[in-house]
Amino acid sequence: MSMATLERAIVIEARKVLKNPKLRIKDIMEWSTSPIKENDGEIIIRVDDPGVYVAIKREDDKRRG
Repeated sequence: MSMATLERAIVIEARKVLKNPKLRIKDIMEWSTSPIKENDGEIIIRVDDPGVYVAIKREDDKRRG
């Protein structure tokens, strides 16, 4: 699996978790297979399918009303 394929899989699953169909690869601040620290203005989610933690900007999280 190439990096591009892995990043696409991460974004596809992150869209589902965050309920944001417009999420793009460049919207992801950081991703890692181990837990990562949350910075100001970011949230951390766990994407189970590739098994990674993802940091995104808080405004890209559409799960809230």
